[in-house]
Amino acid sequence: MKKGISSLELAALVNELQFLVKGKVSQIYHKDQEVMFQLHAVGEGKRLLKIIPGKYLSLTTEKESALRPSGFCMQLRKYLSNAFIKSISQKDAERIVVFEFDKKEPYYMIIELFSKGNIVLTDENYNIISVFVWQKWKDRTVKPKEIYKFPAPGVNWKTITEKELSEILEKSEKKNLATALATELNLGGVYAEEILKIMGADKNVSPKEGNAKKILAELKNILKKIKDPKGHIYEDDITPFPLQDQKEKTITKTYNEAISTINPFHVTSPYEKKINALKRTIERQEEAIALQEHNIEENSQKGELIYEKYMPLQKLLGIVKEMKKTKEWSEI
Repeated sequence: MKKGISSLELAALVNELQFLVKGKVSQIYHKDQEVMFQLHAVGEGKRLLKIIPGKYLSLTTEKESALRPSGFCMQLRKYLSNAFIKSISQKDAERIVVFEFDKKEPYYMIIELFSKGNIVLTDENYNIISVFVWQKWKDRTVKPKEIYKFPAPGVNWKTITEKELSEILEKSEKKNLATALATELNLGGVYAEEILKIMGADKNVSPKEGNAKKILAELKNILKKIKDPKGHIYEDDITPFPLQDQKEKTITKTYNEAISTINPFHVTSPYEKKINALKRTIERQEEAIALQEHNIEENSQKGELIYEKYMPLQKLLGIVKEMKKTKEWSEI
């Protein structure tokens, strides 16, 4: 069950959220692990943006607010109420979204969707005003009165060159090409394998055997696909474009709509997979039983018909038997 989003999926979401630029913040709510922004979007009216640090952000239609706003919520309201959204961007190819707000003074809201996640409010110089949760990392501290520092960047799959990709594949120590693309380009397993499927390449070959030129061409195709994404909901995943050799359960008009169905706090029982497997087995057995019952009913009807016509059939068989004594089958 999907509980978060990848760098590529975040890029698709951010593309869809661009219509919120120039929109106005009308209210902010905070309940448990969710922060909700009520916005007035130009030409769209009221829209709700849900943010779950470390998981995802998306537009939603459901609003839950706490009886009493948290201290963090009060800080957001103080600085961002009635502010206008100036820009929404993904930080390089990281799982980080940056909202730039314009009020009397400019502010940044930085949403971290990696690890445990965070929401950080800063001034125009990245001085931290408030945070969702205080954090101490090896190379940075995220708390009020500190200067916000972005994490050390990884490979940017959106702007990588053929030469850079070739060098990464040549130096990679990963066990196969799919793993190298998934981890070293931060594409994730689903999209790494999808690229190789489209290319018709073996995912199990050494990274050194990867065709950087073809991989780069597919990355550019993906960038085109996520400019206007749709929500493709599969059994275990939600993607912004269709996957090869897989059938969707549902397709939504927007990727945001599909992502909003994720429940990252759903606790999966260790027995749930087994229960679902048993349910599928029972369904198959019920289908087999229904087929057998149909066959039994059909054969019973045939038997009853034969019984009804027993005497004429017996007489006919007797005639055929007598004719066989003097004639060939072809003559009968």
